[in-house]
Amino acid sequence: MIPRQTNRAVGRLALLAAVALPSAACGSSAQPPPEVDWAGGVCAHLADSGAGLAVPTVDQKQPVRAKGQMVTFLTALSERLGALRADMQKDGAPPVDGGAAAFGTALAHLDRARTSVGQAVATLSRAEVTDQKSLKSALDAAGSSLKAVSAYKGPADDLRADPKLRKAFDDNPDCAQAVTAAGGGQGARDGS
Repeated sequence: MIPRQTNRAVGRLALLAAVALPSAACGSSAQPPPEVDWAGGVCAHLADSGAGLAVPTVDQKQPVRAKGQMVTFLTALSERLGALRADMQKDGAPPVDGGAAAFGTALAHLDRARTSVGQAVATLSRAEVTDQKSLKSALDAAGSSLKAVSAYKGPADDLRADPKLRKAFDDNPDCAQAVTAAGGGQGARDGS
């Protein structure tokens, strides 16, 4: 069993990657405004980053194996966050006034999440695990690195903080549906 704190932080990060925005091709037959099309790219990147990534079931009765599973999972999560950042960076800032600032914030928070996951990987990798007690200690230590990002909801949430970008996500039917289904922060249509 993973300590609750660690499990919540890992789970939230996994959700951002795995379920934040289910795979959906955003777009329609009519030419959408550039910011709506841009939001579609973010939807696609988030879906790609989370495809097939799931928190492993950890068996405390096999502590060495459990540690290996968590290291493998967290390493994969870190790599996916890095790939997500690279994909978003290729697309560039959203084409709206003030979009560069929102984009910068989203990337900075994504970087912070990836750094925290990387620190958890390093801590867990170095830990000597021989029994259930040492596994719990190792997971607790790794979990402390994830505390800083336990409330992180992902780049879509950061981007949706800008009203123009929230509208771009909302105006893209596939993205709006995915954000709502994932509980994508800021309230999908409530204006908060």
